[in-house]
Amino acid sequence: MNMTQRTQQIIDEINHLQLEELEVILKEILKQIDQQKRVESILEEYIGIGEGCWQTDAQVYIEELRSEEEKSLPK
Repeated sequence: MNMTQRTQQIIDEINHLQLEELEVILKEILKQIDQQKRVESILEEYIGIGEGCWQTDAQVYIEELRSEEEKSLPK
């Protein structure tokens, strides 16, 4: 894993913290990780939910709309 300068600076700061400060930071990190996992889990529930609603692939549909719009623009 490639550590950025900022990451190394944070680690250096962490190495100088007291136990109580470390516990606060750990709780915050765990809270953020948990929140990110919940968001990802919720989003995963919606992946593919619209499958079958359209007669065509969504990307193909968008490309067709853009192409039609370009044709209708004044030159």
